[in-house]
Amino acid sequence: MFPNSLDSNFAQLKKINPVAFKAIEPRVIRESSARLNSLANLSRNEFTSEGRGSDYVDSIQLSLMARSEGVMDLLGKMHSNGRDGLCSSLIICDLLAGDGYVNKVAHRLLGAARCPTFINSDISQFMVDRCIREGLFAVWQSAVDPFWIKDGSVDGVLMAYGTHHIPRAQRPTAIRAAARILRPGGILVLHDFEEGSPTARWFADVVSLFSVTPHDYPHFTAGEVLDLFAAAQFDEVAVQRITDPFVFHGGDEESVLQMLAEYVVKMYGLEKLRTQTQRVLALLDEYFGLVVKRVSKGQFEARITRNALVGSGRRV
Repeated sequence: MFPNSLDSNFAQLKKINPVAFKAIEPRVIRESSARLNSLANLSRNEFTSEGRGSDYVDSIQLSLMARSEGVMDLLGKMHSNGRDGLCSSLIICDLLAGDGYVNKVAHRLLGAARCPTFINSDISQFMVDRCIREGLFAVWQSAVDPFWIKDGSVDGVLMAYGTHHIPRAQRPTAIRAAARILRPGGILVLHDFEEGSPTARWFADVVSLFSVTPHDYPHFTAGEVLDLFAAAQFDEVAVQRITDPFVFHGGDEESVLQMLAEYVVKMYGLEKLRTQTQRVLALLDEYFGLVVKRVSKGQFEARITRNALVGSGRRV
């Protein structure tokens, strides 16, 4: 996706999804060589093959549905009619898409007819390339500067699962950028794990200590979300807290706990705890509360509950 391969990239994206491609601005992209070149440096973040990008992708392959409850809750906020309003004509730009996780969950649970049309966007070229290899529509850009996308061209913007990676000083710019690409009446949904919450402390205490990459980012507060949406002149602004759990099912208690521990190690790149299953489970119980129960004959469920902060607003 470097400047000298733009035309072939455009052709590939148009073939993947012509509806999503209508939101792309090829002329602006061709004139933005400096932006594309700067992305090469910004893309060297923790979500690369040298960081914990490969482990993260492996966690998705291990269990696509582990986080599906939170994903579907977020998608229900992308339309005024909730999940019933979701359909393939609705264009959603996921500005921190990673390997297209939300897109994949939506397609699995809603089917092709009701799955929104996703523009998967990420600052990591590793993740964007992964999306495209898997047949997902994806573009390489920063959430702060989504220059690939035309003004007023998408119905919804999602900023989730990594929003705290946006530097605090750049967050007003990111929210204004989301407003720019939304159609009038379009909805922005912002998700993060609230500053001071158990999940934010998990990142600071556990991920930073045991991961292959440091993870020291300030999380959002409810007041900050309200101020950012107000400054960007969003209407019908609301801040809620949702449960965003990890959920695993298996034939016995031991196997379901093993799956959960393996998933968490890969998800967060906890290389230093890779062989310490019991230590991982103890930490999960300490920070989130680990619940294992029989849900049916021969079926057990393991669940940890992460509570997330979600802001939503409608573009005036």
